Amino acid sequence: MKSNGTLALVQSIYDYVHLALWATLAAFVLFFLAFIAPRLPEAAARAERLRIQKIAQENEGYCAKWQMGLGTKMHDQCILDLQELRWKVENRFADQLDF
Repeated sequence: MKSNGTLALVQSIYDYVHLALWATLAAFVLFFLAFIAPRLPEAAARAERLRIQKIAQENEGYCAKWQMGLGTKMHDQCILDLQELRWKVENRFADQLDF
């Protein structure tokens, strides 16, 4: 059987560790709210801009591959067709997720 002193020591260590974990969580939450959360909309906007640029580059590359690059008669129509195709695919994918 364990002595009362050992049990008290284990209980004390447990309490300090428990308190330290809660303090760490509180500090992290405060850090997140002060430094990370205010920048989330900016990060989302930056990610969206990068996505749009990447899609535009892909569209240009695809149209150039089929000899409809910048400066040709069919360039604008090619870009519009690709945008429409992407829109349809994204909507189809979103509809499948909504089941």
